Amino acid sequence: MIKIYKKAFALTILIGLLAVKGHSQDVHFSQFDAAPLFFNPALAGLIDCNNRILGNFKSQWATYNTAMISYDQGISKLTTARGKFGLGGFVNVDYAGATSYGNTLLELIPAYHYDVIPSKLTLSAGLTAMFNYNTINHGNVMMGENIDPITGQPIAGGSDLENASQFYWDLGAGINAKYMINEEFPINLGFAMKRLLGNGGGLEAKTENYRRFSVNSNAIVPVNTTISFLPSLIYIQQKRYNELNFGTYLKYNLAHITRFIDAAYVGVWYRWEDAVIMGLSADKLLGKNWLMNIGINYDLTVSDFRNSNKWQSGKNVRSDSFEISVRFMNCRIPFTVPHQGIINDPFR
Repeated sequence: MIKIYKKAFALTILIGLLAVKGHSQDVHFSQFDAAPLFFNPALAGLIDCNNRILGNFKSQWATYNTAMISYDQGISKLTTARGKFGLGGFVNVDYAGATSYGNTLLELIPAYHYDVIPSKLTLSAGLTAMFNYNTINHGNVMMGENIDPITGQPIAGGSDLENASQFYWDLGAGINAKYMINEEFPINLGFAMKRLLGNGGGLEAKTENYRRFSVNSNAIVPVNTTISFLPSLIYIQQKRYNELNFGTYLKYNLAHITRFIDAAYVGVWYRWEDAVIMGLSADKLLGKNWLMNIGINYDLTVSDFRNSNKWQSGKNVRSDSFEISVRFMNCRIPFTVPHQGIINDPFR
């Protein structure tokens, strides 16, 4: 047990080194562990399974809605003496309220995973090609000149945006190190850069520099055969915005108690100076080789922004957000479920 605490302490130090203070903004997905390809392309195919399918949905302030579906796998026919290739991609769709603002993002991601020390240290690198399409309804946009300066009431709609739609493309890259302290205790640490060309934003003819940098870290810390901690962290910097999320899941194997759920997760994270994130998740085996995970979380805003974003519109009265994720994994080796639960749970 002392060794477990030493390992947990070492992991805490690792996360602490990354935990610089940031002025936060709302992340695209609070369940960042359930959207790995969105944040770091080096994670494509870094799974001990044939393939992985993930679906995510987020609703924020009852106005901003985001949905994403992603897929990745290892490529067994493209291997080297000490490495393998991975391939993935995702489609992300955003829709924002009364302005009818829409954003569709497609990313195609190849990656390579090299075993520096077999069964111990794996270094990964990934690239991503990004294709983005924005649209907006001019007539629904409310600019400053559309507001009566005396009454504060809208007097007209419409805007002078230069484009009602825009298509652009960009590139991204990421690296990741996966280190196995032992067979049951892996640690991930990665760095990614998105929008390397600086594209992304706005519906004006001239775009600004929208480059995004991020650091990701997560691990599985076993306490015994039944209980594990899954700490995770992500730090993102884009333009003048910085944000830091960190926290952990507590996982409990339930296969020895019920046949309806194989494992349950309870988690809490903190988004620096902004929100507390509470999450629940569950695993269920679907046959010998398929595992399904369903997760839900709620972001409770604790910053001053909680009081400042309650617009008068009937739809914009919530300052919090929630997310739902669904994950399917098809693994090569059949899952083993003895008395203590799933023991060959794939790293994810």
